[in-house]
Amino acid sequence: MVHRRTKPQGQSRKYSVLVGRIKDGQEDPEGAGKSPHYEIWVDAAGVNYRIAVNVRSVDGSDVLAYYDPTFSPATKLDLAALAAAPGLKPLETGPRGQGLDYLRDKLFPLDAMKDLPAEGSGVSLANVLDAQIERAKADAEAVVIAFGESFVDKGSDHTFGFSPERGVHDIHMMQGNSGSFAGDNRVNGDGALFIRFRGGETAALFIRFSVQSTDTDDRTGAPSGGSE
Repeated sequence: MVHRRTKPQGQSRKYSVLVGRIKDGQEDPEGAGKSPHYEIWVDAAGVNYRIAVNVRSVDGSDVLAYYDPTFSPATKLDLAALAAAPGLKPLETGPRGQGLDYLRDKLFPLDAMKDLPAEGSGVSLANVLDAQIERAKADAEAVVIAFGESFVDKGSDHTFGFSPERGVHDIHMMQGNSGSFAGDNRVNGDGALFIRFRGGETAALFIRFSVQSTDTDDRTGAPSGGSE
């Protein structure tokens, strides 16, 4: 398996949903690390957080994404209700969990996920996110809703400078892993990003890695058969 992720070291790791106002966003600069992210600065009920979205893997080839600018399917948790209650909320995972599940919830067509470049001309994760971040900053009612793994670390945030460093990462599928990432597997605990604008229009981003199996055990999320 490609070593494609790096996790912040620190305290308080739990699958959660973060809801707040977007203050800024930027892609990690070249050379910032082996697993570059698009970083989003969020104010959630007066508390600063950073959302770290994977945009490129080590070899630049195995991040798959599905972007829906007008997302409408139902989710386990009502996005409209979440948008009205900013903050960080822990969620249970597992067979009876409250979180999202790419393979079981029918949120989007899994086979429509594409290998999108992190940056450059045309459609890329970076320029899609840049456009939506700027739109959200100009919309007083816009909120971001991020499902992922929460973290809190001592010291200042390495991107935006607030303190302590806290936020949500692993904004991607969290099942179908093998090798060194097998311990990440779970069901009803996948990461995703939603930006909800004035009037309820919602943009959604779902990410996974091509090495993750799309046939997983209904209880553990571990690979149970072949992959895509």
